[in-house]
Amino acid sequence: MKETDFTATLEATRLRGQLMSMVRRLRRQGSLDVLPFGLLAVLGAIDRAGGDITPTELARRENLRSSNLASALRELDASGLIRRTQDPDDGRRVRVGLSEAGEAALRRNRQLRDGWLQQALQGLSAEERGILLRAGELLERLAASEPTSTKEQA
Repeated sequence: MKETDFTATLEATRLRGQLMSMVRRLRRQGSLDVLPFGLLAVLGAIDRAGGDITPTELARRENLRSSNLASALRELDASGLIRRTQDPDDGRRVRVGLSEAGEAALRRNRQLRDGWLQQALQGLSAEERGILLRAGELLERLAASEPTSTKEQA
């Protein structure tokens, strides 16, 4: 293994660990909510999809197993957190969206996570917050990048 490959591996491992640490902390803050994280994740996915999506599209977009998603949607529906409507183009299909209660639940959970993060950011200097925001832009680019095939790397 070349030294540059070794360094890149160490950097990737360190960055992954740092990101996972932040994800765990945000999940821990979000878990202070009364709703389980899995249901909140589905509410968030519906919201990111624009609040109106078929379960099949949602499962594909979020890489969820349809059986797990169906169970979560039943629970969210029974709790009044989503609304189901017929697809206007195909009456056999159902579309799901957030109800007012679902929007409120998602907003409350985001406030739990964002409140902690806002408080934590106050402990950083203005320069450190700027660096972190610029790093966030790079993280968004990384998240959007597609992996190259093994052939392209050779």
